[in-house]
Amino acid sequence: MKITELLLTGIILLPVSGIILMLLWRKASKTQAAIVAIISEGFALVIPIILLAELRTGQPVSFSVPWIPMLGISFSLELNWLSLVFLLTEVLVTLAAMVYSLGEKRGEKASNFYYSLLLLFSLGMSGTTLAEDVFLFYVFWELMLIASVLLILIWGSGKNRSRVALKYFIITHIGSLMVLVCLITLQVQTGTASLTALAQRAGSLPPGMQQFLILFFLIGFCVKMAIFPLHIWLPDAHTVAPMPVTIVLAAAMLAMGAYGILRFPIALFPVQSMQPFVIWMMVAGVISEIYGALMALAEKHVKRIIAYSSVSQMGYILFGLGSLTAQGIMGGVMHVVYHAIVKTLLFMVVGIVLHAAREKYIQDLGGMAKLLPVTTICAAIGVLGISAMPPLGIFTSEWMIFTGGFRSGYPVFLTVISLIGSLFTVFYALRFFGKIFLGELKPSDSTGNPNKALLVPTIAVTVFLLVEGLAPAPLLTWVMRGLSTVFGGAY
Repeated sequence: MKITELLLTGIILLPVSGIILMLLWRKASKTQAAIVAIISEGFALVIPIILLAELRTGQPVSFSVPWIPMLGISFSLELNWLSLVFLLTEVLVTLAAMVYSLGEKRGEKASNFYYSLLLLFSLGMSGTTLAEDVFLFYVFWELMLIASVLLILIWGSGKNRSRVALKYFIITHIGSLMVLVCLITLQVQTGTASLTALAQRAGSLPPGMQQFLILFFLIGFCVKMAIFPLHIWLPDAHTVAPMPVTIVLAAAMLAMGAYGILRFPIALFPVQSMQPFVIWMMVAGVISEIYGALMALAEKHVKRIIAYSSVSQMGYILFGLGSLTAQGIMGGVMHVVYHAIVKTLLFMVVGIVLHAAREKYIQDLGGMAKLLPVTTICAAIGVLGISAMPPLGIFTSEWMIFTGGFRSGYPVFLTVISLIGSLFTVFYALRFFGKIFLGELKPSDSTGNPNKALLVPTIAVTVFLLVEGLAPAPLLTWVMRGLSTVFGGAY
């Protein structure tokens, strides 16, 4: 086995080792469990960075061993430029959430199980991005759901957390079952479970079957992205979940839906087969973008404001992917990364505010800039980021998405509406900042000096947002190479 193959398996096996260690170490304190989880997740971050040298040679890093030979299923992993972008995004978000969790009260009880599930959640996303076998892809896809449901059910807040967890499970699992139908159909019809082989054979399937598979794939993955009207699980789940889990749900897991659309319907089927769905993807993107922004503007619960913001931002991504243009798809992938950074930052800010004020409704908050000056600066940068103010990153990704829309060959008014709709993002972002940080201090007994474990990762994510906005070229290069690798330059 080559050292590169060994390192690739380490992205999966080292977090598994961390999970096993924590499950055996039942008396571990919260700090001890968190350190084990952070170290395990840290390895999952370092390894792909080491493998960058191998990727630069022009070849993906692969590993494969037979798993269920009778069914033609193997344990196959592949790291390419596209999976690298999604993998690093997910791992960085989870790592930041784990550090942030040290500063809040959730996870004090049964800490070993809490951090084991956080690692399992991240492992599901990592495996989803690396899986080169459709059976393995679905196994990791479901691990995300199982881990996140348990985190909400056991450590969520409020008396209705069981109902919220059940609602989240049922709706997202329906989407997963639609994906499963497609994966099984592909394997049966093509005789292979390998994604590489499927890319060569799926285009020869009967046109009617291709249309059916594309439709089911799009609906199934749009459920995970929380595209309107398939978003109904998201606001409650984000509100009830512990803040670190909310961060991972919003900033990382939603991106898995976009990755699924890229790796399956767009990558497997000819452009001609995708064309009937393009206009509907763009329309759904615009509707989700505007609906999510309007709901964020009307919402009073601070966590739900940012939650509905995710519905809106996923709309931009779907619009970009739906354009089927190079600029639109690249913009959509870059928007995944920038959205992850901004959403991590804003939820971290919300966590600090809730800790200081002990109030969760925006009308009961105000003047926090007087108590939390550093957090206020971070919030201001986050608000400018989500509003797509240059030179912050979302400005770049939205520019590319809108360019893709104008070049798509479909009605220009769709892109114009999407552009105008982005003004609603500015409105809810300014309302969020003004209501919470400006004016008279509310409530009057709010406390300053936030826990350093909350503040340090918030500052780090803010700096990262600034760096990524000022220097987007490396990310753009990775995305271009990723799309060229997966799509063979077709887009």
